[in-house]
Amino acid sequence: MQLNLSEILRRQEGEQLDYKQRVTSFEKIAKTICAFANTKGGMLLIGIKDDHTVTGVDPEEEKYMLEQAASNYCEPAVPLHYEEMEDEEGRTVLAVQIEESRQKPHSCRNNAGLWQVYVRQKDKSLPAGKHMIRHLSSGTHEQTLQPELALTKHEKSILQFVHVNEKITLQKLMILLNFSRRRAQRLLQEMVEKGLLRLFEHEKEDYYA
Repeated sequence: MQLNLSEILRRQEGEQLDYKQRVTSFEKIAKTICAFANTKGGMLLIGIKDDHTVTGVDPEEEKYMLEQAASNYCEPAVPLHYEEMEDEEGRTVLAVQIEESRQKPHSCRNNAGLWQVYVRQKDKSLPAGKHMIRHLSSGTHEQTLQPELALTKHEKSILQFVHVNEKITLQKLMILLNFSRRRAQRLLQEMVEKGLLRLFEHEKEDYYA
């Protein structure tokens, strides 16, 4: 598929799009690659600053870094697809397409040499907790709703809250719906199993998004 650079530059970074000026670290780029593969796939644009300024890159140098990261720092390895684009001044931008994987979960080596699973949330690549990893392994993480999956009024209320506030905690849900802790936990677990929410474990307080 032929990509249009000017159209892409009008888009903001998000769950399926990330801008990089250049690849400087195997570990850092592997984290983004794995997160895309573990979620809904996505595109890396190399040669662009966060403010959408095109700086350009040597595509062969970037491909070398990317292939090393995807092959040696991701487990299992993640296939990458490339397309080169030029702006009006002839500067090259490398588009890297990562498909949603059928071999989830993918983990990557961090700076400490440990293997960690990451997923995308908004424009961030975040560590997946043990519950999320289990759902990735079982294939029940998918957030795309099937047509036959009808939402309950409580599920709609929670999703609306998450849409506005970006996340919800167990305590917030208990207040929002006036639920007991056990009932709130059960509802959140059901929504995770349906793929409506993802669980993110945090040292202060777990949250769902």
